[in-house]
Amino acid sequence: MSSLVHSKNKGKGRQKSGIDYMNDEFDWMAGLKGRMKAVFGIDNFRLCQQGVCNANMDARDIVCVMPTGGGKSLTYQLPALLTPGCTLVISPLISLMTDQILHLQEAGVEAVKLTGSTSLAEKKEVQARLKLQAERRLGPEDREIKLCYVTPEKLAKDNSFLSLLQKLDSAGKFARIVIDEAHCVSHLGHDFRPDYQKLHRLRQLFPNVPVMALSATCPPAVLQDIIKTLGLRAVVDGNNAAAEGTVYFSSPLYRKNLHYKVLPKPAKAEDTYKTMAKYILEHHPNDSGIVYCFTKKDTETVAEKLRECSQNQIRTGVYHAGVADGSKENLHKAWRQGTVKVVCATIAFGMGIDKGDVRFVLHHSKSLEGYYQESGRAGRDGRPADCILYYRPQDLSTIGAITASEKDGQSKLHAMLEFAEDLKECRKIQFAKYFSHSTETSISSWATEDEGALDNCAHCDNCTRSPESFDCKDVTLAAWQILKITAEVQRTRGKLTLSMLASLAKSAKGGTYDVGKGKKKEKADLDLNVVCGGPVELSKDDIEHLLVRLLIKQYLQEEYQQTAYQGILYLVPGPFSPQLIHKSRESLLDGRRKLEFLFNRPFRKAKANSKTEKAGSSKDPNQATIPAKRKAPPRTKRSKANDLLFEDEEDEEGILIVPDSDDESGSWLTNRSEPSRRAGKSNSHRIPVEEMNDDDSDEVSYEWSHNLRDDPPAKRRRSDRNKGIPRTNIFHEGDNEVLVLSSD
Repeated sequence: MSSLVHSKNKGKGRQKSGIDYMNDEFDWMAGLKGRMKAVFGIDNFRLCQQGVCNANMDARDIVCVMPTGGGKSLTYQLPALLTPGCTLVISPLISLMTDQILHLQEAGVEAVKLTGSTSLAEKKEVQARLKLQAERRLGPEDREIKLCYVTPEKLAKDNSFLSLLQKLDSAGKFARIVIDEAHCVSHLGHDFRPDYQKLHRLRQLFPNVPVMALSATCPPAVLQDIIKTLGLRAVVDGNNAAAEGTVYFSSPLYRKNLHYKVLPKPAKAEDTYKTMAKYILEHHPNDSGIVYCFTKKDTETVAEKLRECSQNQIRTGVYHAGVADGSKENLHKAWRQGTVKVVCATIAFGMGIDKGDVRFVLHHSKSLEGYYQESGRAGRDGRPADCILYYRPQDLSTIGAITASEKDGQSKLHAMLEFAEDLKECRKIQFAKYFSHSTETSISSWATEDEGALDNCAHCDNCTRSPESFDCKDVTLAAWQILKITAEVQRTRGKLTLSMLASLAKSAKGGTYDVGKGKKKEKADLDLNVVCGGPVELSKDDIEHLLVRLLIKQYLQEEYQQTAYQGILYLVPGPFSPQLIHKSRESLLDGRRKLEFLFNRPFRKAKANSKTEKAGSSKDPNQATIPAKRKAPPRTKRSKANDLLFEDEEDEEGILIVPDSDDESGSWLTNRSEPSRRAGKSNSHRIPVEEMNDDDSDEVSYEWSHNLRDDPPAKRRRSDRNKGIPRTNIFHEGDNEVLVLSSD
């Protein structure tokens, strides 16, 4: 086989114009398919797997870009079994190595790993076996190591290991170098790691060992950076490849078996736990799934609460950076065997996870990049899988505090909010537009053989949502009132969070807010009748969604305050606010300038009868029921909140988390990021902002609202304050000028 693999004769697939590696006429194809079935239990190749395997067998340098969950690992694992020697796999995460090695060992493949956490005894054993391979002294019962997984840090710091690889190369036993998550090589990549850049030494040390670079996200600039850093030749098309050059393969980034859906997140942590448990039991009672959390502490809390809320029907496990390696391996085995059904994990769990039957992933993501990457863990067997994002407007405060110091944190947060608030555009198209601008990836990368990149997927929540379930409303007056309030508070040197601002805008008579800092802090009164002609005639939930949209459109903007223990996000007038704020209330009624916003129609809460209650069943609040006429929300009892952001000392990233008023565990699910203080005694006719009603009605439930349209992503990119102010969409209806926030 080796003479065929390394021969200049490219097999029967060679054509006059070049080599088409995607065909199945190569001499080694029968061996590939036979071993694929016998070892991996796979009958057919997917996407560009066949072409990559063929180029691999032909000892070519390769760059392969496939979506998360597309099956990249098979493209080097399978050829490694038919190629003499050891394939070196460089991977950034221990979880990827652990999962893949367990999978390979279960299939009878000799695979090992060397990391910083590898015990000295295990390290010596692996190196001794590789040395025997290099010296061609393996006994009749000794098996050749086919795949050796290492971290980039291992290669950068262990010269003795590099020396051992040189011995393997000299003996013709170094088959290939595989660099997974290759975008980490590039400064332009979204996950740059310095030790990846040191991999440039590999081409110098091993000029004759073929190199394979794998990534799920590789825009043109990053691709060129990878080629340059790794010392590869210019790329050639895998469907028509020249005899020299780096063979390039790519597959559509869109996976049509993944069903994206955004669901409203309850205000309280306990309610969120119950909501997730109910969803799992109703839709995936016997399926495997993942719940992604922000911090290590959260993974443990969520796992415990899901078991508790389900009365131990949901069997959960925990995975994060603090879990011991032995426990991680035990979890991998239990999850693969089905004794653990749901893994509650940080993002460290999942990259390269090779479990095909993950039927759902529950997300609380802080960026679209994270949401897309996390969702790639689901449905790797090609069957339908659900990717549920939980969201509420106050995520702005929670995630904003987390991402405030991150590179491009603000623009990524705005993109995430815009995605979640959209009620109409197909989720696939939203992803395609966002990534085509944020990473300069060609929008055609989201096209498949069956449909174009901008064709609706027909199965996400927006594609299947009834047009009768929402209303488009004129919120020009409400926006004007909100901007008047923020301007007055700013004038008096006060500050309001999203929740405070929504409560104040909803108050019937006005309220009080804090002015000044520390011991000099005082209470200031705000009379809504004087400032903006009265309260905003929307529910508090609707007002919160409106605030998010005004932020995205730059009528409002964030102002961060960071202390030693907490980060707080306030809302202040933005660069577009003068377009409305300087107008009189009467001038807004002429219709010359309109802001339109999309809201879900309210649905009555289902009242369970005595029989239903005895049976223990209830109507899912996330599912639409019979639309009801909107009633004026009655006043209900007041509630207090004293919630502050604090730092989770357990998490290595120092993430700021918002505690729930009833639960001081600091859960990311709580979503109360509003720093409020007890106002003490106030004027008899005024309500302190912190004490205002958080509920609008006992009879009518208003689900979250969405804007009618996402602006082109290019405008979203220009929304960063240092990049100028984007244009708005204005058109005329007769003599009236209309400003549109959304479109069909």
